[in-house]
Amino acid sequence: MNSVQEFTMDFNPRMKVNFDGEDLTSDAGLLLYKEFDHRIGLSDTVKNLLVVHDSVFHRDHPNSDIVLQKLYQHVAGYHTDDNADDLAVEPLLTALFGKERLASQPTLSRFYEKAYIATAKSLESVNETLQQRLYSIKSQSQFVFDVDSSGFAAYGKQQGANFNYHYQQHGFHPLCCFDGLTGDCLQAEGSSRWSVLQENCCFSSPLS
Repeated sequence: MNSVQEFTMDFNPRMKVNFDGEDLTSDAGLLLYKEFDHRIGLSDTVKNLLVVHDSVFHRDHPNSDIVLQKLYQHVAGYHTDDNADDLAVEPLLTALFGKERLASQPTLSRFYEKAYIATAKSLESVNETLQQRLYSIKSQSQFVFDVDSSGFAAYGKQQGANFNYHYQQHGFHPLCCFDGLTGDCLQAEGSSRWSVLQENCCFSSPLS
């Protein structure tokens, strides 16, 4: 009985097809996002502009990688930090980051704990820089500023979280400003450094 060996695709020699079950992924769509990331310089911009307290250092996971990992998790639909443990050896994500393992949930939590207002402001700068690049490619003659607030549930005793009667939940209630024509998030402002940080990590990437 013959077995099928690994072979490459003619249209892209770097892509290989094999039948090793451990190499399977359900997140192949992230390849397109990575290509977009490369074209607009998202990863490089985060690495150049991110500001974190000097005492925060992870040997295997630079702070910029942690932010980008969280962003990629959101894009793929893995919105909670606990997902990081399940994705630690996900073949596509580890290939995109060039690592054997991704950052764990505790590593993400340690990053959040040491982040401060300058971190949030640096992420705002990342967003503004990318917005300028995109608008330079396709300029707009007018803007529609869509300002609205939104509720995000918090669990535990996170700093700055309060009970919101409208949403009937304990959490954050940031005010967001979007470009009404493109859907891009232009600014997010919360009641504490934590809510501002969360908004920038999760929603400020200009990917319409």
